[in-house]
Amino acid sequence: MWANRHIRRGVNKRSDTIHSSFSLSATQYCAVALVLSLVLSSCAFFLPNSGLVWLVLVDILLVIHGLYLKNKITALLKLGAAQLALTLPLYYLLHGEAQLLEGVIVVLRVFLAMLPGWWLSSTQSPERLGEVLSWGLPAKWAFVIAASIGLLPYMLQETKEIYAIQCLRGANITPKALRNPKNWPELIYCVVLPVLIQLLKLSKQMAKAAKLRHFGKVSQPTHWPSTRDD
Repeated sequence: MWANRHIRRGVNKRSDTIHSSFSLSATQYCAVALVLSLVLSSCAFFLPNSGLVWLVLVDILLVIHGLYLKNKITALLKLGAAQLALTLPLYYLLHGEAQLLEGVIVVLRVFLAMLPGWWLSSTQSPERLGEVLSWGLPAKWAFVIAASIGLLPYMLQETKEIYAIQCLRGANITPKALRNPKNWPELIYCVVLPVLIQLLKLSKQMAKAAKLRHFGKVSQPTHWPSTRDD
């Protein structure tokens, strides 16, 4: 009995050691996700048309994973639909009906290039991205990039709220009204400019908060939760 228990303990210790050696930490997982996103986004532009099918299948897996984590993709789909609605008429006017399929492929490539970024920002926290980026970039650059990625969901929500408020005020920026190009300047004045102003205000607040936390005083700042030994 004692020998069997001793053997079982030895086997359990070995299995725990093997499991810990192959398990990834949150930072390592973020690094893998970042590299994967960069590779997939690059493939969207460099792969031939015949290889886009495989890229679509891989991106579908990313979408399933993002939706499983209860992240919304509605805004990205609307952006892709808007790009398609703007690109196809231009292709029709410039190249004729024969090049419409080429326009669809161009929009598809752009959408496939943005999709890994959505998955990355939806599944990884800004502090982990900042920690990974600081491996190869200066700390300030890593902070700016990570903060920008972290701001994307917030700015999308702000854009929705500003758009809804302007529609309630009677601005001609509804989807039906935007079919007329004469209403496009009103969209810029009522939505785009307020969003830019809000983004500048938020950037100033973040810079002030970082300054109050003495960011930049040390060459290797910590990241939450701290992974550096004191």
